[in-house]
Amino acid sequence: MCLTIQDALSLDIDYLYGQSWSVREDDLKAHEEQINRAAKEVSEIRRNGKGPDGSHVFFPHLPYLYEENLLIGDDEKQRIKTLSEKAKEMDAVVSIGIGGSYLGNQVLFDLFCGPYWNMKSKEERHGFPAVFFAGQNVDPVSLLKLTEELKRRSGEKDNYKVTLLVISKSGTTIEPTTAFHVLMKELSGFCDVSVIAVTDAEKGELHRLALENNWDTFTVPGGIGGRFSIFSPVGLVFGSLIGLDTEEFLRGARTVEEFCQSEKWDENPALLLASLKYIGTSEYGLVSEVIMPYGDALRSLGWWYAQLLGESLGKKYNNDGQIVHAGRTPVAAVGTTDMHSLTQEHQQGKKNKLFQFISVDSPSLDTKAYCMEGESEGFVQMSRMLTAAMKSNAEALASEQRMSCRISVSRMTPYHLGALMYFFFLTIAYEGSLLQINAFDQPGVEAYKKILHQYLRSFLQ
Repeated sequence: MCLTIQDALSLDIDYLYGQSWSVREDDLKAHEEQINRAAKEVSEIRRNGKGPDGSHVFFPHLPYLYEENLLIGDDEKQRIKTLSEKAKEMDAVVSIGIGGSYLGNQVLFDLFCGPYWNMKSKEERHGFPAVFFAGQNVDPVSLLKLTEELKRRSGEKDNYKVTLLVISKSGTTIEPTTAFHVLMKELSGFCDVSVIAVTDAEKGELHRLALENNWDTFTVPGGIGGRFSIFSPVGLVFGSLIGLDTEEFLRGARTVEEFCQSEKWDENPALLLASLKYIGTSEYGLVSEVIMPYGDALRSLGWWYAQLLGESLGKKYNNDGQIVHAGRTPVAAVGTTDMHSLTQEHQQGKKNKLFQFISVDSPSLDTKAYCMEGESEGFVQMSRMLTAAMKSNAEALASEQRMSCRISVSRMTPYHLGALMYFFFLTIAYEGSLLQINAFDQPGVEAYKKILHQYLRSFLQ
């Protein structure tokens, strides 16, 4: 069965639904009460903007960020839209953030800039700056090597302009805070350094510093968790700095939001996929989910989805306070690379994994390659090789009765990426309601942070 959401994306569930060994229609009927309840709960979140614990959950408003005044004001919208022109005055941008403040922006960079972006001349980048990432790890080696590279570049041009885009709601998260202070100290001696802060609108250490230093400031809206923030200024500011059409990006999300509002599973692809995953987990013993996009540029999309899945559904307690230890372990892979490293275990290891393949039907670049198969030889489009490898993987897994689904977009544009990423938001929201857990908090993350701060206090000099 293949479902389409207008011209945005397609969902193929042939190896997840309808097989004798997969989720079946009678499973959906047996869970009809839970599915109906979950559908209504997400509809209620759309209406009242509140999660299971009563806290604000505004992600359904993100596709309408430029149209509504709920999350940011008109002045901020306009400043985001004009950032693309200001970006052309910059030589380099360093995006500083971790988790949701990093992973989504890495996806945007990988898909619309690519690995050789910084090797291009400014003219070849159409005037846009070189881009670097920092603050996604407490790693002194990578951070100081970045400063060395920026120092080298500054020696090739007078008045080399570096913008630090620091993204942190609180301004106290260890990784971005450390990177920001080190870079400010190290770069100020040889670069013209400016700062753009994306942070809380009213409070926090970064907010205070931004006011004191008159930095350009944008808002991390309330009611938007980090892993849901790519359609907020967290992602849109970065997107504008690399020339992304942010209005098209939001339009893709809006297409999915408006298509997937039905409370009937057979009319709502996001609700259906969430229901199939929920049943596969609760009734068929699926404990892991392998997200496997095909294509190097999509690798970071797997990392981004792993955070979304893990932080949203990996919960100890349900909404009634009962211990449930919900969720599936996310595993990020990439095709075809990991068909030569992980597929052996996928094919013949424990039958406890769900596979989610992602593909682009018509990549932006393609070429023919020589191919010899038995007595036959000739040339094949490499994009067809990639698609054939993905289909072969799915069919081989199905021969061992292992469930998978495939989500595809016709092309990779800002519109299609917006649709794809927002579709994942909805599936997670629906499955969280099916599990009766809060998919919008992350209490487990705080446990290690408390211990970490104790260690750091003991190291202070």
